[in-house]
Amino acid sequence: MEKKLVDVGAVIDSAKFFWVPAGIALMMIIIMLTDGYDLFLMGHVGNHLVNDWGVSRANLGPINTAGLLGMAVGSVGLGWLGDIIGRKRSYFTCLVLLFVGSVLCYYAARQGTPENAAATLNQMTMWRFVTGLGMGGVTPLATTLISEWTSIKVRSVVVALVISAVPVGGSLAGWTIQHVEWEQMFLIGGLVPLVLFVAFGFLMPESPKFMAQHPAQHARLARALNRLVGEKRFDGTEEFRVVEQGKRSSHWLATIWNSHYAKATLFIWLAFSFNSFVLYLYTNYLKVLLTTDGISEGIAGSALSLFSIGAFFGSIGGAFFIRWFGSRWVGTLLAFLGVAATFLIGAVTAATANPTDDTILVLAFTVGMSINGMQAFMYAVSAHSYPTEIRGSAVGMAQTVSRIGAVMSPMVASYYFGLQPTPTVNLFFWFVAGCAFITTLSFFLIPSHIPHHKKV
Repeated sequence: MEKKLVDVGAVIDSAKFFWVPAGIALMMIIIMLTDGYDLFLMGHVGNHLVNDWGVSRANLGPINTAGLLGMAVGSVGLGWLGDIIGRKRSYFTCLVLLFVGSVLCYYAARQGTPENAAATLNQMTMWRFVTGLGMGGVTPLATTLISEWTSIKVRSVVVALVISAVPVGGSLAGWTIQHVEWEQMFLIGGLVPLVLFVAFGFLMPESPKFMAQHPAQHARLARALNRLVGEKRFDGTEEFRVVEQGKRSSHWLATIWNSHYAKATLFIWLAFSFNSFVLYLYTNYLKVLLTTDGISEGIAGSALSLFSIGAFFGSIGGAFFIRWFGSRWVGTLLAFLGVAATFLIGAVTAATANPTDDTILVLAFTVGMSINGMQAFMYAVSAHSYPTEIRGSAVGMAQTVSRIGAVMSPMVASYYFGLQPTPTVNLFFWFVAGCAFITTLSFFLIPSHIPHHKKV
């Protein structure tokens, strides 16, 4: 008897967004909050290392770089692992790495004193690399898993919502350090992933398209799809298929650079790299630049906070518009808004020695909405651009390349400010605007954008 053919993607796209994808999205958001907490943790702890142990800020470079390098390795390595053993298993590998790295970093920090600061920092650097491995794998795997469980009609909105949890997690780190000892920040960053590992281990489903490619998983897939559609429609005897367009090569790295995907890969990498470059420039230097220009410490801090808050509005608001207009024009206009706002910050600081507080705050929020929002857009478009069997690896590789931009940002900034004569603040912002324009142009040129799904 011939088996009934079932297109898994068609079943998911026709299902309403309800309990199964909503539950997965909620779990992803909670885990991404944890990822954001760990991502911003060192930014809040660094000053305590300087004040309590007497180390110079330059000595914090290796521990910060170790985290970024770990993220670069983890994003591609664990993304590839997800394509081999499944998204769920790889995802929980990330949580284990977060737990081990953070808890051991906590115990190392507890032993630290001004006398053994150098040796303790070396230990913490090693464990931050391990933590970075976990952080690097979380985002591409979350993007891939939620993309494969949600209908194409709402996919961009849901992915953007999940990614926007990262800066919120960073805000939680800022709140937490005001209420605990700084060493305990690492302990919290380790214990929370352990709790999530236990709690979500029984609740989180595997990727449906991954299960479709493995006949031994078909009975499990049938049960999951029945929960999704709300009725007993499948019994596991069907032949589940994943129907996707695009030419395949023998290896995922060859596939993303073959004739079908090469253009998408090139412009995704460019847009991702320059957007991360600009994002980290703003995150690390906005407050310093504004206070240098005569703006008060309080207003500069508020501007940085509004820059982070803008992520939610840029990610979610832009994702809703994608449903009507598609990602190409919505993302391009959002990116260009960041170019314009950055240029205006430079113009305002050039025109007056004391720019008004309200003007700076509005522009900082606008830039944050653009730059942070585009980071979420990049994950959504990347996940949309590649087939199931290489999606985790491809998105992870794109994130790894984006980390190059992140690592380069402090190097370029240090070189820029080392020029003689010292450049003015407005020139720095105009330089950043030029980098943001490269993001805008690269994003527009990506050929595999998310189409619109509602009539205007």
